[in-house]
Amino acid sequence: MKFRLFMKFALASFFAFPIMGTQGFASDVITGLDVKQAIIDRLADDGVIAEPHISERRRYYSCDAELKVTPKFDDNWDTARVACPQVDQEWYILVRTGAITTPDTPDTNDSEAAGPEVVVLLASVKRGAIITDDIVALTPAPAGSRLGSFYRIEDVIGRRTKQSISAMQPLKARHLEHQWAVQSGQPVQIIQRLNGFEVSSVGKILEDAQIGDIVTVVNSRSGKEISALVESSKKVSPIANIN
Repeated sequence: MKFRLFMKFALASFFAFPIMGTQGFASDVITGLDVKQAIIDRLADDGVIAEPHISERRRYYSCDAELKVTPKFDDNWDTARVACPQVDQEWYILVRTGAITTPDTPDTNDSEAAGPEVVVLLASVKRGAIITDDIVALTPAPAGSRLGSFYRIEDVIGRRTKQSISAMQPLKARHLEHQWAVQSGQPVQIIQRLNGFEVSSVGKILEDAQIGDIVTVVNSRSGKEISALVESSKKVSPIANIN
């Protein structure tokens, strides 16, 4: 019996390793959703699509710093180490990433490589700060760093930060307190852009989400589920081809 219990824990998809005392627990804690988004964003920088194996509703510990995501083993993203680097409150967990490496794309000119502009901070802010129009700006960003970002300054004005954020860092949905732009069951337009053209279809959101979040959407015509980026309260764009 003891051996079977041990094996159940050993085969779990992730393990939590706190390196702090009970003071690490607080009302404002990191959730599985925060961890999931941090992994997705970090792997996107390396051109890797991630589907982390973690419950979005699970609650971990408090952290007033940017979560640090690194591979458990060098050059292998099968398992990620997600750590809170906050002084005197360090902790980390291991999460299976479900990583899928994306194929290389042909070289493009500099303007195309830069991609669309995203919202960045012009000054460092602390947790609980209100975003104002004098500390944000739009700047071009490479494809790998755009997931979860905001594309319009008006989408972040008046929002409150969930953690301390450094200057010149792109603002992402996980940095700000929840303000649902779309809700589960809501109809949305699925907009796919191909060679300067837009292909539109209708779908239904399966979960509450903010602008910049990646959500699951059901294509109303095909009945198939896709992953999509929330662009506004009415539009999403697929991160894979529409089936």
